[in-house]
Amino acid sequence: MRFAKALRYPALLALGAAAVFGAVMVFRTPSLERDWKVEYAVLPQVAIEGDAVSLRNVRNFAYGPDGAIDEARYYDADYDLAALTGVWYGLSHFTDYGLAHSFLSFGFADGRFLAVSIEGRQERGEDYHPVWGLFRNFELVYVLADERDVIGLRTHVRKQRVLLYELVLSGEDARALLVSLLQTADEAARRPSFYNTLTDNCTTNIVKYAEDISPWQHLLDYRVLLPGYSDRLAYELGLIATDRPLEALQERAYLDPARAAPDDPDFSIKIRGLSPP
Repeated sequence: MRFAKALRYPALLALGAAAVFGAVMVFRTPSLERDWKVEYAVLPQVAIEGDAVSLRNVRNFAYGPDGAIDEARYYDADYDLAALTGVWYGLSHFTDYGLAHSFLSFGFADGRFLAVSIEGRQERGEDYHPVWGLFRNFELVYVLADERDVIGLRTHVRKQRVLLYELVLSGEDARALLVSLLQTADEAARRPSFYNTLTDNCTTNIVKYAEDISPWQHLLDYRVLLPGYSDRLAYELGLIATDRPLEALQERAYLDPARAAPDDPDFSIKIRGLSPP
């Protein structure tokens, strides 16, 4: 009996602590006003009129070998949706067991690429971790950036294994996807929401635009929950080429950092193993 009583109090304390923690998480509200890390301090601004897209604050940071930001650079750019030539799906593997970051990039006839990276917005002193991303620790942020930033940071600085697949989409679907993402990015810059590692992360916010993926797959498919395997789902659905085995496609999709330096004006072309025009 005494033993049972001795165990009761720690259990009650643990239960109480869990209840307090849960309440804090439930009632915590997202905000745009925090002491953000430099890479998340400036949000993009979007204006769309017909086929004309005007963006402010397209990110193109310069990074040192240790990952430190050498220069926080942004530029404004105009894009013609009628000149959209393709959509690319990127996977940046930072573990060998399915954890990865996914992103999209849109190519235009003039040779430019616009990357869209959906991330957990971090404050100064915070570091991203999938576990902390479960408990309303990060707001959701849409980073609109140059490929030299989004891809170069991962291939050259973080030394991650990055794969880039061209999606099999009609011109109409590619346009609709980009417009929807840009509108959501603009909304996120005005009305904050929380990032969640499982339900509202980089991959779930991309696959929600795929009509062939059921709501159950959004929640339960391991290839969505573990983005490093999401190319298998894309292959199954025919969203990427299926003219050869997936393993061969993965080899072709691998971005060899030796192909181009991050500051190369032709980075996007060369990192794909293509020759500049």
